[in-house]
Amino acid sequence: METFNLGDGLIVTVVAMIVVFAVLSCLWFLVELVHKLVGGPAQEVPVLGHREKNLQPVQQNPGVDEQRAKAAAIMALVAAYEAHPSKKFEIIDVTRIK
Repeated sequence: METFNLGDGLIVTVVAMIVVFAVLSCLWFLVELVHKLVGGPAQEVPVLGHREKNLQPVQQNPGVDEQRAKAAAIMALVAAYEAHPSKKFEIIDVTRIK
């Protein structure tokens, strides 16, 4: 049996690198081909739209149940955060709207 020396190791390394780059090039070509066939990216649909212009301050109603008010406030904060995750929100007043 022959011994495996440093030159043989370098040849295996270079051949393996060439194979890896060839496979990556083929994958890149396939991705570009699928992109050309399918088209551009899908358009993003706004989740809640832009309703910031119509916001009005909510005033406190003394007849509101405290547990329901907390749940409503939390849900309002979650909905507002999902629409604009980079902004900070604060509850000022809670009012029940029928």
